[in-house]
Amino acid sequence: MADQTAGGRHPNVHFPPIANGLDYLDSVVEHLSGEPTIRDLKYAVLHLQSATEVLLKARLQQEHWSLVFKDPGRADRGRFESGDFESCTTSEALSRLRGIAGIHMSEGDAKEIDRLAKWRNALQHHGLTAPALAVESRAAQVLDILLKFLTDELLAELDEAGDADYRVTHIRHIHYRLGRIHAFVKTRMDRLRADLEPLADSTVTCPECDQPTVPLRPSPPACRCCEVVWDTAEELAERYAQRPWGAQLQHPRGRGHSPVRQCPACGVDALVLRACTAAAPEQPVPLCFGCCREFPRSNARVLAAIR
Repeated sequence: MADQTAGGRHPNVHFPPIANGLDYLDSVVEHLSGEPTIRDLKYAVLHLQSATEVLLKARLQQEHWSLVFKDPGRADRGRFESGDFESCTTSEALSRLRGIAGIHMSEGDAKEIDRLAKWRNALQHHGLTAPALAVESRAAQVLDILLKFLTDELLAELDEAGDADYRVTHIRHIHYRLGRIHAFVKTRMDRLRADLEPLADSTVTCPECDQPTVPLRPSPPACRCCEVVWDTAEELAERYAQRPWGAQLQHPRGRGHSPVRQCPACGVDALVLRACTAAAPEQPVPLCFGCCREFPRSNARVLAAIR
């Protein structure tokens, strides 16, 4: 946004934190709308990460301005006012919001934000290679997270600034455009559903685009939505277990760090202890990504394999 100087001839660039974050989000939904190009997705990632940093740190400033410094113990008010300082990372901002401001963010949401930061760094420094549909899907997820954060944590500051009505209308507009983006994803999924329905018992969620579109057969496994192909069932199993739901997969006795074991039926290291298929998305079971065999949790051979 631009403010006019006293003479009215030379506008100043003026973006307070929340207005700045909203402007970035507006750019994100613009780049994601319709059928985004590769360039659109690039700027969606860059601007979404910028929005994330601005909005998280805006909430930190509500606690105290020094918390946005990399080292709060060396914070200086003059440098803060001029913007001449090194700020904390996105990960540090999340940690401080949890530990100091008492703001809860789910582990899954935090991991999505962390992954976005890594994508942004890759784009800035050495290039990003990722499936376009996976980028689009994940960007839409983080956009959802930020809009909820705005509503839950920052609307009070908008009230104090006296421009809450305008900003809330802006947020609703972004919500509307995000709904249209999700509609495009749904349309794409509807096209795939007929082909995948007969394979539902052996189809799992894609760890790249988060859609239930990876039939475990034929080999090698591939996502029908974002078209990522894994070289082996073992590779897919490990990647699946690393996603946010992977925290649920750890063996209760703490054996190692991998929730993937050797299948007692086929001998392949691709038995995921708690996997959900498209046929039963709320019922995690031991499932081998190699032979597609599903084991009852009471199966003695499975219990022996995971001890």
